[in-house]
Amino acid sequence: MSLDEMRVSLERIYEKAKDKVPEIKSWNKAYQFVVEGEGEFYVEISNGKINIASGRHPNPIATLTAKPDVMKKIITGELDSMKAFMTRQLKITGNVLDTVNLKRVIDAGLGKD
Repeated sequence: MSLDEMRVSLERIYEKAKDKVPEIKSWNKAYQFVVEGEGEFYVEISNGKINIASGRHPNPIATLTAKPDVMKKIITGELDSMKAFMTRQLKITGNVLDTVNLKRVIDAGLGKD
């Protein structure tokens, strides 16, 4: 799964999740994704809208770093992000606790709510 495919998948997940996680409409958060050896992108959720862009966000709430196969498995629901974090397959810096909100969005978008 390429970075572009990851971004498209996250956009689809958000669209499916936004009605299931109503508080998302009041968020103003950015999460940085670092896919080792592939590149970086960020997910910004603000005023009920999502913006996913290449590169580095100036002030992300948290940064998630993983190998491409691990990131793909998290985005497709094959691997639980909490399990990936606990087994050190996923590294999170910044506000680790707030990434639980991102996990809720991903789970809801994948129908795991």
